[in-house]
Amino acid sequence: MSVFIDTGVFFAQHDTAASRHEAATVAMQRVLAGRFGQPYTSDYIVDEAMTLTRRRTNSYEDAQKIGRRILGRGSYPDRIDLMPITVELFEETLETFDTYSDHALSFTDASTITAVEQNDIDAVLSFDGDFDGIVERIDPTAIDE
Repeated sequence: MSVFIDTGVFFAQHDTAASRHEAATVAMQRVLAGRFGQPYTSDYIVDEAMTLTRRRTNSYEDAQKIGRRILGRGSYPDRIDLMPITVELFEETLETFDTYSDHALSFTDASTITAVEQNDIDAVLSFDGDFDGIVERIDPTAIDE
């Protein structure tokens, strides 16, 4: 099994004031313990998570911290494989974005769908229901403690 981790999970885990913090923390504990197999994310997700964190907290240090956590740098475990959005994946993402124009997907969401489909990843760990009906989604709020 394998799982692709979406931005919202990383952000909610980081932000202790987030309403989904507990669910994200439990979900990430399960991910790092191997419950969902190999975890993946992309450079687009790292970009989005660091940008969102900087914008919401107005803190460079918080943005750096979430980046280090995702990338497994410093004291954080290096368990999540970083998948770059290559030129080929980017071109496929353009097609995915067009294909699902009737969904409320961001371009980053479209890149996630493309990465999941092109790399046979089993599911996306996400709070975002926009993935439903396109790829398998694991809702962090449904993961048992």
